Amino acid sequence: MGAEGNEQTVPSRWWTPSQCWAALLKQREEQVFLLVTLLIGALVGATVVAFIVLTERFGARIDATVAAAWRRFLVPIVGSLSMGFLLYRYFPDARGSGVPQTKAALFARGGRISLRTVFGKFFCTSATLASGIPLGREGPSVQVGAGIASLLGRALGLSPEKIKALVPVGAAAAVAAAFNTPLAAVLFALEEVVGDLHAPVLGSVVLASATSWAMLRLLLGNDPLFKVPQYQLVSPVEFFIYAVLGVLGGLISVAFTKLLLNLRQRFLRLPRKTMWYQPAVGGSVLWAGSSRKLWAWDTAMSEKCSMARWSCG
Repeated sequence: MGAEGNEQTVPSRWWTPSQCWAALLKQREEQVFLLVTLLIGALVGATVVAFIVLTERFGARIDATVAAAWRRFLVPIVGSLSMGFLLYRYFPDARGSGVPQTKAALFARGGRISLRTVFGKFFCTSATLASGIPLGREGPSVQVGAGIASLLGRALGLSPEKIKALVPVGAAAAVAAAFNTPLAAVLFALEEVVGDLHAPVLGSVVLASATSWAMLRLLLGNDPLFKVPQYQLVSPVEFFIYAVLGVLGGLISVAFTKLLLNLRQRFLRLPRKTMWYQPAVGGSVLWAGSSRKLWAWDTAMSEKCSMARWSCG
């Protein structure tokens, strides 16, 4: 009986790594969560940098001012068709802008975002932006960053509450790197994703945003992402013009949002089998608009050159 009792106590002395990790999480989950926040900031920052580099390098190949006409015609349409098929067939959860999908994952699915969705969003959005489709990096980056945070939290065995808390952490890290705006990223994650500026994850959101921003600066340098020319106020009358511009911008934004939602509802009512080639409509419109703009630019330059020759002759 003594030998049997000793045999039963042996397993308790030699814990497996998973048992040790579970015990550590149980005792120091808050400290582990803080370290995971730093890791998420670094990973998401590096991912967004790769996102920026991919889209800029490939997008430069179809610059409307230097690319051939056939390339401006084929690349947006072929890119739209290809990505539409991949989203329809393999990555259905990667459809959409990214922010509503992230909020749905936070409040309806316990913060769970699959690896397939993260990969599909990163790959399809990179290819779509590189094809010349006029989309932004904000929404896709938010979903990818939140997905990386969700995957890492689940892989490390964190509690469901902590996994949900990591979603706005990843979203803030993504926005900070995508737009080089760490402070705005914190406000965006708390107000838009969580819906509460006094959320308990404020400290973690700030930490992840700062870490991601530091990773962006480390990899891409200190240059601003958007070049803004120098400006100075000449007359106080300009304040009135700015006020009018703000009102017009708000009205146009509302009109654009309503038009976008209305078109989305119309496309959703179409047969499901048409989903994979619906993006090609946008690609065709993009080609038509870019071609007309380039034609107008060429015409204006030709007229200026002709006038210059006449004046010199």
